[in-house]
Amino acid sequence: MGTENRTKRTSGAVLVLAAFTASLALALVVFCGTGSVHAGTITSCSGCHGMPPVDAAYRNISTGQFGGTHTTHSWASGGASNCGKCHRMPSTNYHRSGSINFVSNLNNSPQQARYRNMTSVPHTATPVFGTCSNVNCHFEAATPQWGGALFSSPADCNKCHGAPPSGGASGAAGSHAKHDQYYTGVVNCQKCHSNNTTFQHATSAGHRNLNISFAAAPNNGSGAYSGALNDYLPSQTNGFGTCTNLYCHSDGRKTMGTYSTVTVPTWGTPLPVNCTGCHKSDNASGIIMASGSHGRHVNATRLYTIGCTKCHASTVNGAMTISGTSAHVNAKVNIAFNSLTTASGGTYGGQATPYAKDPGTAYGQCNNVYCHSNVQNEGGTGITYRQPTWGNAGSGACGTCHGTSHSFAAEITSGSHTKHLTSTVYTGTMRCVICHNVGGLAFDGNCNNSCHNTTSKHTDGKVDLVFPSNFGASAAYNGTARPGDGYNTCSNISCHFSTTTPSWGTSTPIGCVGCHTLAVLLASGSHAKHISATVAPTMYNYTANRSTAGEYDFGCSNCHPLSSANHYNSVVNVTLKKDEAGVGTLRAKNSATAIGINVASSGITGTSKSSIRCSMAYCHSNGNADNLIYATTPDWYGGSFTGDRCANCHGNAPNSTIAGSKSHYNNRFLGYTSTPGGHQMGIHAMGIYSSPSALALAGTGGRSSHGNGATATTISCNICHYQTVTTARNDENVVCKTCHYAGNTVGAQTGNLAAIGDKSKHANGTVDVSFQPVTMLSKAQVRQKYFITHAYSSVWKRNVGYKVSGSHDSAKTPFDTATMWDGSTKTCSNIACHNGNSVKWTDNNGVTECISCHGSL
Repeated sequence: MGTENRTKRTSGAVLVLAAFTASLALALVVFCGTGSVHAGTITSCSGCHGMPPVDAAYRNISTGQFGGTHTTHSWASGGASNCGKCHRMPSTNYHRSGSINFVSNLNNSPQQARYRNMTSVPHTATPVFGTCSNVNCHFEAATPQWGGALFSSPADCNKCHGAPPSGGASGAAGSHAKHDQYYTGVVNCQKCHSNNTTFQHATSAGHRNLNISFAAAPNNGSGAYSGALNDYLPSQTNGFGTCTNLYCHSDGRKTMGTYSTVTVPTWGTPLPVNCTGCHKSDNASGIIMASGSHGRHVNATRLYTIGCTKCHASTVNGAMTISGTSAHVNAKVNIAFNSLTTASGGTYGGQATPYAKDPGTAYGQCNNVYCHSNVQNEGGTGITYRQPTWGNAGSGACGTCHGTSHSFAAEITSGSHTKHLTSTVYTGTMRCVICHNVGGLAFDGNCNNSCHNTTSKHTDGKVDLVFPSNFGASAAYNGTARPGDGYNTCSNISCHFSTTTPSWGTSTPIGCVGCHTLAVLLASGSHAKHISATVAPTMYNYTANRSTAGEYDFGCSNCHPLSSANHYNSVVNVTLKKDEAGVGTLRAKNSATAIGINVASSGITGTSKSSIRCSMAYCHSNGNADNLIYATTPDWYGGSFTGDRCANCHGNAPNSTIAGSKSHYNNRFLGYTSTPGGHQMGIHAMGIYSSPSALALAGTGGRSSHGNGATATTISCNICHYQTVTTARNDENVVCKTCHYAGNTVGAQTGNLAAIGDKSKHANGTVDVSFQPVTMLSKAQVRQKYFITHAYSSVWKRNVGYKVSGSHDSAKTPFDTATMWDGSTKTCSNIACHNGNSVKWTDNNGVTECISCHGSL
């Protein structure tokens, strides 16, 4: 500012003074040096020259006029003393000498100022005029030729110091160029200088202080400049000071009075381009604006980093530089919503923007501004705007736009929001993040981490559907992000089991099959082995066992939580916990008492969606209620039972690792002393007397103890559990394989893997006893006399003879579950296997002995 004033004051004075001096010298020579043309005595300078000298195109003796530009360099007051600024005043030593005499330093300039004559001395009547150099009146710049065209204001202000002032050849321009962007042209120099409308300021340049006055708008008299006022010519130091209490360098919140600013500006030192010099600024600046509601808009710690251009588009651009000086430092608060802020006419305080608000007046409301709207109305069309008041945090708080589950906000209900917000394990605003992870960060159940951060997409003019990766790496919304484009579907999102969802806003409830289609379920892990291939699950807390003869069909909640609070949470929730309200019969027989994967007593180990095994599920136990032993299942994801598949869970008559009930394994079984045995082969499968020379052996001959179905019935699982399993043999039975293996003379019975005949009678929570309706055959014949006299003949029929090839006894009554088995007491009665005696299944380890059946021997 100082330089501009200093420079403009000098323009023209040098011209006036130089021309006047040259004309005066010329006049003295013409009027006095060549003889007087007037009658009388010349008593003053004006007798020859005119005072002040008057410019003319030629030497006019009658008027005293002569060539040059004295008129513009002389002034009414001061008289001949002003001539001395450039000329040595008359004396006998040099007056009328034929020369134009100049002082050694024109106008007593700080630099040595001289007039450079373009013709030889003495002068002629028609001289060629010269120029002045280093004269302070012309800001120490080389002057135009004396006698040339006169300068005019303001067009020629730039001839001395530039307009705006440039500082001359070596002087400093300070901040004039920056201020000229706002107050353009020399007519606006008066914003800081009061006397620059004419060239009068040049006459005293270098001999008086700068006249700095902030009297004009927008400052209107306030403000002060601290720098030196007599240091402005190029040859001087040009040190600068500061400006204080100026509206131009305030935060813009007041029109008059004591102004507040961030940085006291120093003339010649640029202010930061990011607005921090006067106002404070955005989050990136480190000096965050907090007035009104600025803190909520630009401070990342308070939620957002909204650029200033959103609301002040006519003033600042996205790069935080001033885009329009007419809307800056104009004594107004200029509000202009940009196209990303509102799609319709945004208003502030009821005024359409751009709107120039008077500083210091009351804050107004924003309306028709997208940032404060519900984004879109029900059905995906239209929009409802809210009207927050600037400076009133509550009027624009979270939840006032479209509901966010904050404690003070109503719940959002448009589209399918109600269903989604009530059907998740997450609470509060965390539920929003499942679909609107606008922060783009990993979901950790914390709203601040995902919503309120510096990368937030909130209020960006879009309906941003952004799913955290743990809800589906390729999860996507299939519609556009433009508000008002209606509703669409989602795909590949784990909440819907990666299926394509119904369109958002569909009123028809989605059943289980809406997400868990049979095709998807059957292709997922081992579901195909546990559920129906034709009938889909009907509800989440489906606990029933609806298995049929041909397929298993276990309800979802046999392995998954009963409560839907554990639904839609991106995790495959599995549980075997037995003691929860509402569990079905099967799950109640589990041994698990805890929930979770790799949690003690949960019975579930592995990695979700990768490798899972169960070890406390009744469905994979030996089924013996008196001594349940739980097997570890194959891997849910691709594993299968191998070898003796029945033995993976059951004793399977017998198994060395998993025991069945004791009656399956009787260590006193004849012929198997100290070897687990029981009902697996038939009556006295070994140690049967055949002839004086030998015992009957296993095989297919007429004398074999077992293995020949025509003479001996092999008691396998199918004899007593015929509704469950119908195959008579199992090639992989570990006991059978001791004899029945390839290469043995007995030979292997290949192609007889055990198979479940009726899956509804298997893994159903009960022990289904159902005798195969066949006649029992036995090679264990008692002697003929005992057969007749000891009532054996009442149960058995003798065939072919006694102890000869093909001889055997057959039961007179085929197996009949209804008459031979009492499930309540677990008692067999009237059954040929026990010679018609009643025997309890639980009578073991000496309770049932040989004499229990052979009491007459």
